[in-house]
Amino acid sequence: MSDAGDAKKKAEELKEKANEHFKRQEFDKAIEMYTEAINENPDVAVYYGNRSFAYLKTECFGYALNDASKAIELDGSYVKGYYRRAAAYMSLGKFKQALKDFNAVMTARPNDKDAKTKYVECSKIVKRKAFENAISVEETRKSVAETLNLETMTIEDCYNGPKLENDDVTLDFMKSLMETYREGKKLHRKYAYQILLNVKALFERSPTMVEVIIPEDNKFTVCGDIHGQYYDLLNIFELNGLPSETNPYLFNGDFVDRGSFSVECIFTLFGFKLLYPNHFFMSRGNHESQTMNQMYGFEGEVRAKYPLKIFFILYIF
Repeated sequence: MSDAGDAKKKAEELKEKANEHFKRQEFDKAIEMYTEAINENPDVAVYYGNRSFAYLKTECFGYALNDASKAIELDGSYVKGYYRRAAAYMSLGKFKQALKDFNAVMTARPNDKDAKTKYVECSKIVKRKAFENAISVEETRKSVAETLNLETMTIEDCYNGPKLENDDVTLDFMKSLMETYREGKKLHRKYAYQILLNVKALFERSPTMVEVIIPEDNKFTVCGDIHGQYYDLLNIFELNGLPSETNPYLFNGDFVDRGSFSVECIFTLFGFKLLYPNHFFMSRGNHESQTMNQMYGFEGEVRAKYPLKIFFILYIF
C-alpha cells in the first residue's frame, strides 16, 4: 500500500476512535482524534463536520463555524456541514446566515422533521428581530431601568420573605435570601429590582480589568460554570464557607442557563457582590449574553418568575 493509502487508512481509524469518544461524551478527546485524522488526510469533509459537531458540544462556536465551512468547501453536497454551520451561526447570534443554511438542509432533506423545526425556530427569530428593529426608537434598553419607580411598588401584606434594609444588602438578608430560595420561594420583585439597580451602579463604577492581590498564605476560591444549579452553589458555600472579607471568591462566568434555578443563582451572586464588593468577584462567561440566554433557557425562566423587564436590565451592565 502507498504512503497515501496508509495515511487514509490511519485517518479512518482515528475517526472511528474519535466517534467512540464522542459517543461517550468525551468531546475534548474526540476533537483531538478528529484533528489527528485531519492531519493524516485533510481532504475529507466528514472529519471537519464531525469535529465541528464536537466543538458545538463544547460551545467553541467559532471553531465549529470554521470547521463546518471547511467541510462545505470540500463537499458542497455534504448536508451535515450546512446543519453544523447553521447551529454555529445560531449560537453566535447570526440568525440570517443560519436561516440560509437551514434552508439548504430543508431543500436537500424536505422530510427531515428536526431540520424543519430548527428552520421554523430560526425564521421566527429573524422575523422578530426585524420587527423589533422596525419599531425601535432612540430609547435603548437602558431606559427600562431609568423608568422604574420603586417607590410606587407595594409590598403585599402576605409577603414574609427577606427585605432590604434601607435598600442595602446585609449578611442577614443574604442568609434569609438563600433560605428562601432553598424553600422554593421568591424574592419580592421590588427587592429584585433594587438589587439589579444597585449592582448595575456598582459595576459601572468598577474598572473593566480588576487586579486582585492575594496575600501570602490566604485562601482565594475560584468557581466556574454554576449554570443555574442553585443547590450546587449552596453546597459550595457549605463546604467552603460563605463569602466574606476573609473568605474571598471569584465566580468565573456561566452563572445561568441550563439549570432551572438561574434566577436564584444570579441574585445570590449579585447580593454577595454588593455585600463584599472588594472580596467577591464576577467575570462574564459566554452564557452572559442575550443570545445564549434566549437559546439555553434563562430568558424563559425569568419570564416565568418575574416581569421581563428584569431580564432586559441584566443586559445594560
